[in-house]
Amino acid sequence: MRHERGSVMMSRRGSVALSRGLAWARTLGLLVLVVMVGVSAGCQRTDRVSSLKERVSAYWGLKQSNGWEEVYDKYLDPDARKTVTKEAFLKRRWLAFDILSYEISDVQETGDKATVGVTNEANFPLKTPEGELKLIKKQVTTKDEWIRREGSWYVVLAE
Repeated sequence: MRHERGSVMMSRRGSVALSRGLAWARTLGLLVLVVMVGVSAGCQRTDRVSSLKERVSAYWGLKQSNGWEEVYDKYLDPDARKTVTKEAFLKRRWLAFDILSYEISDVQETGDKATVGVTNEANFPLKTPEGELKLIKKQVTTKDEWIRREGSWYVVLAE
């Protein structure tokens, strides 16, 4: 009898230990899952910001080389292309100043919208009192608004 009672007691103790072990394993598994989701979300945000920076850099490279047709076709917000013709867009760009250099200085991304600060050095045309055109080199920081549509980032036209 004693042996049976001991076995039953042992079984109960084993059962308590087993349930404690399962609870600990569940807690550990949940903790691992939370960490993995957090890391995954961080990686996805890094990927989103990285893809945004790549698009911004390509866009500014085209601005620097006066690749305005490609800017219109590939980087301008599709909603803006519905209201602004390519010809009207290009006509306004012939007055654009020369960009000598640029650097992405700040990226604020929230969901499908972003504000990107770009520090750039440019030659600004200035008309002298004598009527001559003189170029003034100046460093400025611009803020561009970007929007993600169907997974791709586009610059929002601000005119």
